[in-house]
Amino acid sequence: DWSSDVCSSDLGIDELVSFADKLEKATIDTIEGGTMTKDLALITTLENITTVNSEGFIKAIRATLEKML
Repeated sequence: DWSSDVCSSDLGIDELVSFADKLEKATIDTIEGGTMTKDLALITTLENITTVNSEGFIKAIRATLEKML
């Protein structure tokens, strides 16, 4: 039955959830650390921010995430 296969922990669902949680935290930490895209910079109350393009933002999140893994 396919539904039991989808719900199986053998598929790494727990690991996926853990990774997603870390990715979310890395994104928030990156923004709170002052690195963000211009659209976010326009609505933040943080000082001393660094604005980056989308690729730079993704790379900054990746760097933060790699420190967590």
